[in-house]
Amino acid sequence: MYGASSINCSLLGIGERTGNTPLEAMVIEYAQLRGTTAGMDTTVITEIAQYYEKELGYSIPSRTPFVGKHFNVTQAGIHADGLLKDEEIYNIFDTNKFLKRPVGVAINSHSGLAGIAHWINSYFGLSGAKKIDKKDERVAKLKDWIDEQYKDGRVTAIGDDELIEAVGELTPEILDLAL
Repeated sequence: MYGASSINCSLLGIGERTGNTPLEAMVIEYAQLRGTTAGMDTTVITEIAQYYEKELGYSIPSRTPFVGKHFNVTQAGIHADGLLKDEEIYNIFDTNKFLKRPVGVAINSHSGLAGIAHWINSYFGLSGAKKIDKKDERVAKLKDWIDEQYKDGRVTAIGDDELIEAVGELTPEILDLAL
């Protein structure tokens, strides 16, 4: 389209210091430039990353574009609120459709009720009538617990395992919704 007939790439950015663009980035760039994936199955990008981690023992840096664990995770409550209203506002493309990676929210002192509600819905796969609203009293209970975690100086995000434990103790009925 702009005079390039080919490009050398690497997988997952391994070797990128030699000047090779990550193949997964080029796939997304191609789709953006052309407006089509031209029959490519972009979800394979996630499968390749999983293969590298599980079979090869490669640890992908968490913020690596398209394949890192946190590439599409926000920590801001205002972004989470926007995601609840219309994901398109804060997500450049449908990461679930193209990569089998739904947008996520890391829970911290700034996540707010919207961030907690989004985490619950996303983590437990709740939709339709089961979907939890940020005004739900169970979300407020979890927010109180989260606020307590930061009262004494905690600065790190609360991990999924900690949140699942808190949900089980404080609002176990949410676990029933996930079934």
